[in-house]
Amino acid sequence: MQTINKYWQNFKTQPPIWFFYGFLLTCTLSIRKVLFFYPISGQFNEYTGIYLYLSDIFLILTLVTWSFSILCNNKFILSNITTRIRTHLSIVPRGTILLLPLLLVIWSFISLIWADNKFIALFRSIKLTEFYLFYLYIIYNVPRLPRQMFHVEHFDWGGTFFKRSAQIIIATGVIQAMIAICQFVIQHSIGLTWLRESDIGANIPGVAKLILDSHKIIRSYGLFPHPNILGGFLLISIILTWSYHKLFHVEQFGQTRIKSKINTLLIIQLIGLILTFSKSAILGLAITAIYINIKNNVPRGTFNFKKSLGMFHVEHFSRRLILTLGIILALGYIIRPNINSALFKSLNERLLYLNVSRGTILAQPLIGVGFGQFVLNMDEYAPRLPAGRQVEPTLESWQYQPVHNVFMLIWSELGIIGLGLFTWWLWQLFHACLSGRQVEQKYLKPDVECSTWNNDHCEAFAPTHEPIVPRGTILAQQKTLHILRGALLGLIFIMLLDHYLWDIQQGEVLFWIAAGLIAGMVRMNSIDK
Repeated sequence: MQTINKYWQNFKTQPPIWFFYGFLLTCTLSIRKVLFFYPISGQFNEYTGIYLYLSDIFLILTLVTWSFSILCNNKFILSNITTRIRTHLSIVPRGTILLLPLLLVIWSFISLIWADNKFIALFRSIKLTEFYLFYLYIIYNVPRLPRQMFHVEHFDWGGTFFKRSAQIIIATGVIQAMIAICQFVIQHSIGLTWLRESDIGANIPGVAKLILDSHKIIRSYGLFPHPNILGGFLLISIILTWSYHKLFHVEQFGQTRIKSKINTLLIIQLIGLILTFSKSAILGLAITAIYINIKNNVPRGTFNFKKSLGMFHVEHFSRRLILTLGIILALGYIIRPNINSALFKSLNERLLYLNVSRGTILAQPLIGVGFGQFVLNMDEYAPRLPAGRQVEPTLESWQYQPVHNVFMLIWSELGIIGLGLFTWWLWQLFHACLSGRQVEQKYLKPDVECSTWNNDHCEAFAPTHEPIVPRGTILAQQKTLHILRGALLGLIFIMLLDHYLWDIQQGEVLFWIAAGLIAGMVRMNSIDK
């Protein structure tokens, strides 16, 4: 009873944090209410519907209670909000990483003017606004830097809040991987209908499967709507698991025991990832691992970053990479997958969407056809294939999907203007960061008064003669940023081969979390003068 009372008191003082935890716990689920949908060929289509997810409810509660906490905080009184926003936007690089996605949101609403289906365009614009506010919440909350952390040698990056968030993502990844393994073993869904598990089986039409040794084998879904989305989520959870002891400095609590647990969790998630047969996610994870392990691709500053930021020994990484590739090749030889089913079939399908995308881009290269309009306009632009070649009069119902490339999809729907804003924003996320020398030159401010709700938001920085961050903290910040950018790089690779990180709820959450964490780290290094 005392424990329950303790958590209840904690919830009453910090409701946004608890709603955020609820959002993380439900964001991988497909529990939703279909509010309305526009049928295509007389059938339901995922990309022409309007939905309310269970995770949306938790996210809205998080944003509402967070807004209320801001208004209750003396530091964020209404008379200072305009001044503070102007100050934030004037700081480069922090201003660009806040402003560019906001401009993208505004442009999406402007596209309502020429969109054929204004209801779908409005819904997609509202969803983009929702995730932009989610992005702001992560920036200003998850990577918090409490003042007492300046006086410790090790940088815990956000304390308990970020650590608990990472633990939820890792635990969810392990559970999803275990469900995926069970699905692959029994070759059908395991009956978690109350969690909206997809109905999968080798003989069910539309289920992702491949041919192994002349037999149909389903790809593991977990609780996601598609194996590729499960693969993208496992990419993030694997990276967090892999770097957990480095992010949170848990070596002192029994290094051997911790590493043993981490390795066990990694093996489970890696098996789950392999059973999705998601080529983009597996290659994205390899790219992320290589990026993290490149020692000389790190920021330079006052200290020897090249020496300090080596997260893993390169020789150990090389042995692990060779071993992993050897296992994959051996499995490929044993099971002998049908090459056409495993590779060429998906490539041929993607060519259709690329050609449709080219038709929409040629028709409206500057402003696009409108947000969320790609699938609705496929019949109009599908015949515009190379050399005027015609396709079937009507597409199959399962073929009504967005182009499997996020950049081409944004160009098709929001034109070169939307694509320019998006790519510029990604560029800033990778390059907008102060060096260790610049961070070292920042100083503490006098204390400020804060409310009990938002005490951790109090950034007490001001010029003095004492440097605010010790050497170990700066190195840890740069190391953390390096890991997060590696994860985002893996997601960007997936964006080149799939679309779910832009237009499916679970995928959108992955992308905006990664972007928000990086932007939050940049904000921490861009402390107000």
